Amino acid sequence: MDAFQYELTSETNINLKYEYGGEYFTFSLYRDDRGWVLHPFDGILLRNQAMCALVAQELFKHKPFQVMLAKEGILFTDIRSTVNLDNVNTPIAARNEREPYDNDNANPADDLMEFVQQHSVEEVIDYECSLIGSRISFYREILQRMFMDNLGPSDPEFQKVQDIVRIYEQSLDMLSSLNGPNLDAGRRGR
Repeated sequence: MDAFQYELTSETNINLKYEYGGEYFTFSLYRDDRGWVLHPFDGILLRNQAMCALVAQELFKHKPFQVMLAKEGILFTDIRSTVNLDNVNTPIAARNEREPYDNDNANPADDLMEFVQQHSVEEVIDYECSLIGSRISFYREILQRMFMDNLGPSDPEFQKVQDIVRIYEQSLDMLSSLNGPNLDAGRRGR
């Protein structure tokens, strides 16, 4: 298996697999309203911010990844991460290669206030819905592959993945309902 593999699942979603330290790590790269978002799917990366930063930094230095980005017309500076890699509002590539990140002047409270001031609740809900939608697509793809490998509803692991999809779908319904039936935020009174 190559050290880097990717699969275009749609125009706005790319599944990535990258070898680091002899282990393969899976990421999703998807587009939202503000650009491209890199999201790790491995528990070790989600639980360990330092490890996630190391793997992401090496991924950005990996030439096949850079070529894939160029082929798909994705700029380094358009990529953010769903995992806090010091300052989530700064593009990850800018921190890794181009500009040193000044940790001494960073204030997480300022980042939080900037985020709150720049986004309405409706925008946050829409963003979260898009994240959940991406997870649903990812797990549906896993179900399809399991099915193609002759695993089906009688298999316990298949059932668990189905449960994950069902839970995400229920969460998406509940979250979407917070914005109500009219998603036109311009007409909503505050």
